[in-house]
Amino acid sequence: MMFEKRQDYKVWRKKHNIRLWDVSKYIHLSEGTISRWENDMRDIPEWKVELYDKFIQEYETGKVNAK
Repeated sequence: MMFEKRQDYKVWRKKHNIRLWDVSKYIHLSEGTISRWENDMRDIPEWKVELYDKFIQEYETGKVNAK
């Protein structure tokens, strides 16, 4: 995981004005599932977390435009 805590993903996403929809489209999970994961209410497979990490890396290098 890129961040220590799940909530840090949410903080990063909000800081960059990234919608749950953008993340869900990239990692192929529903917005609700991602929201519940970010809020520590459910788990998702590690490989989906790795896709979230990849989304962040690609966003920060300009390879993904999420707005």
